[in-house]
Amino acid sequence: MSRAWRLAALLGALLAAGCFAPRAPVADGPVDAVVTGTAMGGDLRVVVRCASRAEHPACLDEAMAARERVEQLHGLATDWSPEGEVFRLNAAAGGDSVPVSADVEQMLRASLRLAEATNGAFDPTINALWGLWDFEAGRAPTAEELGERLPLVDFRGLQIGQGEARLARVGMSVSLGGIAQGWAAAEALELVPGREAIVDVSGDIAARGTWTVGLQHPRRPRGELLATLVLVDAVLTTSGDYERFFDLDGQRMHHILDPRTGRPGRGASSATVVSTDGAVADGLATALLVLGPDEGVVRSLAAWALVVDPSGVIHELGDRGGHVREVKVLATP
Repeated sequence: MSRAWRLAALLGALLAAGCFAPRAPVADGPVDAVVTGTAMGGDLRVVVRCASRAEHPACLDEAMAARERVEQLHGLATDWSPEGEVFRLNAAAGGDSVPVSADVEQMLRASLRLAEATNGAFDPTINALWGLWDFEAGRAPTAEELGERLPLVDFRGLQIGQGEARLARVGMSVSLGGIAQGWAAAEALELVPGREAIVDVSGDIAARGTWTVGLQHPRRPRGELLATLVLVDAVLTTSGDYERFFDLDGQRMHHILDPRTGRPGRGASSATVVSTDGAVADGLATALLVLGPDEGVVRSLAAWALVVDPSGVIHELGDRGGHVREVKVLATP
């Protein structure tokens, strides 16, 4: 499912931290090429650092190519448009395999790897629960409704072959929204070779070079930061329970669902993950909202994470590996 709502605050924090402030043109000096748009349910922004004004046209071409790559992947991975490959896969659930492109096959395989690594705390087939929760109206599903749908949430029913995929049961449904933004950001960055650059897809950020990043505080107004860090040659993504939720009987009902129960994850209020793998950064951030501060899972995926647990304790997990520097906690939850 789309995560524009849960990462919009992170984007605001980045802007507040000055991470994306373009460098002003100076005669014969460095300048940034900036391209914006919308994709995957949110804002898209590409910033390429040019060594000189003379390089600006080439930098702009690369930034535009990166944007087009994200838009291409969006079209392939969508589960709501009949033109999308994932839509066609879902429509054929319980039947024969359907052909998929190399891009979609790789994303599906990455989703399964994450599902296995997290023991189902991340599950691309959670889309079978779509529509049961209404976060705008503040409606939770009944136990009977969840009981009917939960058997359809099972990543083992997603079967992938060479250039094809199928869902084992009628009613099963896949969404790549849990990894697509991070995957797309990393893929698009490859089209900006040899330059420092940022590709931000709905708040999932792929960076080449050294960039200062601000992290949204999960319990304070948008733009107030929990921490800052320096991101180097990696992908960063954040999941949180603070963007789309309602209160029910004193509990926060948010949209990051535990695939095993169909109810909101209770492991953390926010999780930021850094990895050189865009799918891992994206999917693991989602899983940690369910699992909580699980050091073993983070290390098994060669990632780094900053997790705020439900009691407000901040946990740093995994190895910075040269990709995370100068973590500064600015406020406690």
